[in-house]
Amino acid sequence: MENFLAKKLKRYRKQHELTQKQLASILYVSDKTVSKWERGNGQPDIETLKKIAQLLETTIDNLLNEREPVYYFEYKSTWMIGLLPILHVVIPNFLELIRTYGFKYSYFSILKKLPHAKGIISCGFLSTGIFSLGIFSRGFFSIGILSLGMLSFGVTSGGGISFGSLAVGPIAFGNFALGLLAFANLGIGYLSIGNLAIGRIAIGNHGAGTYALSLGGNLHDKEILAALHQLQQLDIPTMVNDLLIQPMITFMQTPWITVVFASIVILLSLITIGGLGLGLMRIIQHNRNEKRWV
Repeated sequence: MENFLAKKLKRYRKQHELTQKQLASILYVSDKTVSKWERGNGQPDIETLKKIAQLLETTIDNLLNEREPVYYFEYKSTWMIGLLPILHVVIPNFLELIRTYGFKYSYFSILKKLPHAKGIISCGFLSTGIFSLGIFSRGFFSIGILSLGMLSFGVTSGGGISFGSLAVGPIAFGNFALGLLAFANLGIGYLSIGNLAIGRIAIGNHGAGTYALSLGGNLHDKEILAALHQLQQLDIPTMVNDLLIQPMITFMQTPWITVVFASIVILLSLITIGGLGLGLMRIIQHNRNEKRWV
């Protein structure tokens, strides 16, 4: 135990730029005692060991059993595309985090110290990749609590096409959506469609804007399509009609476009979630192999 404790104490002291005397004052011992421990000589009593465990943000069990706590499980594929691995998965070990830190600390600040998952397919607390899944994720296709991507899904999402409770982007779908095209219970955009729609062009149960159509309680596909045709009869700019209104009409009148889009989303979701599943399997297999050789 002394050698393990010596290594941990010395590392802590150097990381925090403390002298042996300063560390000794924190632990209420003499600097000679700290020096002795760092050389691997002697052993602290149980009360001092408790203070050391708290100081090193670990448990007495970890110190007594001479093992580093495992705060996360990680798998990174050896196959690379450019500088990125095909798959990078980082899963927090919440049981060890709770055992070590209890509920005294901000877990967000602790989890930020974990490795950032970066790969073609990435999964982690912080995740960046072409296909990204995480609490905070960003990528071409991104799923997360906070999600940023060309196609993003999340409680809060932003990107080219975004879906979320709060969605922001050129094309945004959500309870609250802000974008060039906004579809939401509360939508704000140049063209806004929703329960409460606000925008230059607004279609909703309640609409507010330069060109606003309030449909009362009728907000279904047929009513929206009829409203879009009605807008074309108004004095709206030709560019707006060509770039927004007519494409919306074409989209709503062509079911296969919706099917293709939904199929693409499902395929990308399967790739991302499949990557997470593969990463978890590799992590479990790796941990079993380690235990076998211990």
